[in-house]
Amino acid sequence: MTKAEIRREFRQRRQKLSEADLLIHTRALSNELIQSDLLRNSKIIHAFLPIRRQKEVDNYVVIHNLRESYPHIHIAVSRSDAQAREMEHYRYTDQTEILENEWGIPEPVPQLGLKIAPEELDAVLVPLLAFDRRGYRVGYGMGFYDRFLAQCRPDVLKIGLSFFEPVESIIDVDNFDIPLTACVTPKGIWRFERSRELL
Repeated sequence: MTKAEIRREFRQRRQKLSEADLLIHTRALSNELIQSDLLRNSKIIHAFLPIRRQKEVDNYVVIHNLRESYPHIHIAVSRSDAQAREMEHYRYTDQTEILENEWGIPEPVPQLGLKIAPEELDAVLVPLLAFDRRGYRVGYGMGFYDRFLAQCRPDVLKIGLSFFEPVESIIDVDNFDIPLTACVTPKGIWRFERSRELL
């Protein structure tokens, strides 16, 4: 399948999920992440904040669970620059003020937050619509995350969060597409550096 075909299909599949389904899948996915060893050595993790109208994984739930299980970990979240198609990253705490931008993306108020450079991050929780068995992902097509991940250290963990299991293959992957280290689903974790199979 091409990215366009996958994007169309998985947007439709996600929109069919009820609010109850979203919560159940998010909790299951979060539990898989917490119970894994993926984040045991991480100190700063970047997390996306969910776009409600896109029915994304509710990362507020994931962040809450991360803080309970890994109290030493700091969380970073982003603001988007639409013209440059880049993001700035800020420390996320209970005092962080969050406002939605014109696309419905929750973002921190920059004047009130501690800025974090991409190379400081140990792991990035990556949003996506779908992924394949090789670890490539399909997002919304704007390229924000590919540019962002290219700025991170080579050893940063790139962890996708998906409600659905992988497609067989994305046939139009290009040189700018950065593969995931792993992808977490409600049913388990796919790891792409060690193996191409579900562990």
